[in-house]
Amino acid sequence: MRVLVVSDIHDNLEALTKLRSVVLSEDYDLVVFLGDFTSPFTLRELLSFAPKLVGVFGNNDGDKVLLKSLAPQLVDQPLEEVFGSWRAFIMHGFKDQKLTEKIVYSLCVSGFYDIVLYGHTHVPRVSTVGKCLAVNPGTLSGYLAEIKSYAVLITSDHEAVARIIELESSKCVAEASISV
Repeated sequence: MRVLVVSDIHDNLEALTKLRSVVLSEDYDLVVFLGDFTSPFTLRELLSFAPKLVGVFGNNDGDKVLLKSLAPQLVDQPLEEVFGSWRAFIMHGFKDQKLTEKIVYSLCVSGFYDIVLYGHTHVPRVSTVGKCLAVNPGTLSGYLAEIKSYAVLITSDHEAVARIIELESSKCVAEASISV
C-alpha cells in the first residue's frame, strides 16, 4: 500500500498545486491528512485530486462544519486506521512541540500501534521508537520551517517504510522502516 501523508497546508495553494503534480504522477492508494488545511477552499482543492482521503482536524482548521460537509470522513483527533496489517494512530498534535513529541513517544512505546502519524510541529521527522514507526511529514506550506515537505508511507506484509520528501526538489531527506 502506498500512502501519501500531508500536514499543515495553511492555505498555501502554490504548494498544494505542486503536490497535485506529485499525486497525479504517482500511484497512491490513500492520502492521510494530519490537520491544518485552514480554510474550506484548501480542502476542496485537495479533494479534487486525492484518490481517497482520511484524516483529522488541526488546531488552525476554521469552519469545521463546512469542512466536514466537504469531507465527512475527517474527524477530530485522534483516528485509528489499519494499513494492511499495520496498526496506525493518526493525530495532529497538542499544544507545543515538546508535548506532541512526548505523546508520540508514549504511543510508540505502548505497543498498541505500529505506526504513529502526526503533524503540528512543522518539523519533518521519521524515526523508529522500539518497534514503532513515528512519522511527521513536516509542513506542506513551509511556514515556520526550513523546507516544504510531505511523507510517503509504503507498507507490505513484512515491512513499513516512511520517507520524508522535500516538495521543491522531490528528494528524500529522511527515511526509516520497521519490519516483522
